Amino acid sequence: MSSAEPGGPVHPSTSVWRPLGAGEIQVTGGIWQQKQQLNAEVILGHCQTWMERIGWIGNFDRAAAGAIDGRHSGIEFVDSEIYKLLEAMAWELGRQPAAGLERRYRALAERVAAAQEPDGYLHTSFGRPGQPPRYSSLETGHELYCFGHLFQAAVARLRTGHDDLLPQVARRLADHVEGQFGASGRGGVCGHPEIEMALVELARATGEQRYLDLARLFIERRGTGTLGVHPFGREYFQDDMPVRRATTLRGHAVRALYLASGALDVATETGDAELAG
Repeated sequence: MSSAEPGGPVHPSTSVWRPLGAGEIQVTGGIWQQKQQLNAEVILGHCQTWMERIGWIGNFDRAAAGAIDGRHSGIEFVDSEIYKLLEAMAWELGRQPAAGLERRYRALAERVAAAQEPDGYLHTSFGRPGQPPRYSSLETGHELYCFGHLFQAAVARLRTGHDDLLPQVARRLADHVEGQFGASGRGGVCGHPEIEMALVELARATGEQRYLDLARLFIERRGTGTLGVHPFGREYFQDDMPVRRATTLRGHAVRALYLASGALDVATETGDAELAG
């Protein structure tokens, strides 16, 4: 598998179809061009200001300083919001480079990177003194879900021509996840699917087959009883039956869509017609 050339968020390596690259299409007028400019000039800054104000970005600073105990801001999955912001910033920089936005992007990526543990683990809600242990709540903890959004932020940076700090952080984290959840690791999945499609995109962007293999492993484990019982039933997080046996989307809508996307991505890359069906 070769590294993908700059393109859109999804870039299959085997399909006859490919996304248009950043330099192949421009929106030069109308409502969508106005929305692009509004995003660049107002929305990204507004989001970053609020994430700073309510302490979500500061979680990474406190984690890096060893001072997060009892001082975590927000629910356990707020790391993902920072990663979504970084992804949006990366795509906008790919569309229209701007020195100010580039500085803000790099500064934010550095604050995230500073919180990464030596073994690659990166989450501000788990694993440090005063916090629940790592992977102690796969049903509701959203650790792997957050990791997936970091991977997608890294893919956006790679696809816009930059193999720099955030992609390096993502590779270290993906290697950690493989060590923990790979074929010889713990047989778990995340209660909120997301990492599956993110790992496929990371594999496409980096050419690293191991990440695709791990995505496939997560897909095959789903619905085999690795998660505990949810008050709304196992179908809430699509753990009531294996993906290959499912004929309808069940449970939490976002979870179901993410899982279906990841399964189709794996099927596309591996030529697995049964899984695609």
